[in-house]
Amino acid sequence: MLNEVSVCKIFTFDSAHQLVGHKGKCSNLHGHTYKLEVVLKGRPLTTEGHSDEGFVIDFGDIKSTIKETLIDRLDHSFLAMGNEPVLETLVNSGSKVSLLSFRTTVENMSSYIAYTLKQAGLPLYSVKLWETPTAWAEVLAEDIPEEGPAYRLYGGCDCE
Repeated sequence: MLNEVSVCKIFTFDSAHQLVGHKGKCSNLHGHTYKLEVVLKGRPLTTEGHSDEGFVIDFGDIKSTIKETLIDRLDHSFLAMGNEPVLETLVNSGSKVSLLSFRTTVENMSSYIAYTLKQAGLPLYSVKLWETPTAWAEVLAEDIPEEGPAYRLYGGCDCE
């Protein structure tokens, strides 16, 4: 659309997961420092004298929404599908667990994040989630159905 602008805010969070049944070493409990790139797109506000004039959305508003909606839940958490052998031990020890009920591949995580941010009302264009410095998955907001993503049941991660 004419006069639309894309803006991007980048976040990091640390989480652990385990891909039960994976053919490689990602079947072991392990962690990542994820890098999340959130791209929003829209027309900058043109209301003269408004504090957000010229902004698609204030970066401070992006940060607070994403922190409250996602980062606070996922950071320093065990990301669980619910079938992990270590899950009961982690819960009983009082460890932080995010029960997501899907296989926690980077593909599924990026779809989950995109859907969550759409539900939060952000003018989302895309989400890119880096699992390692050389491996990422990207989801366009327009590819996420209103009823939510269809999560993949199998897949891997780049643990190298």
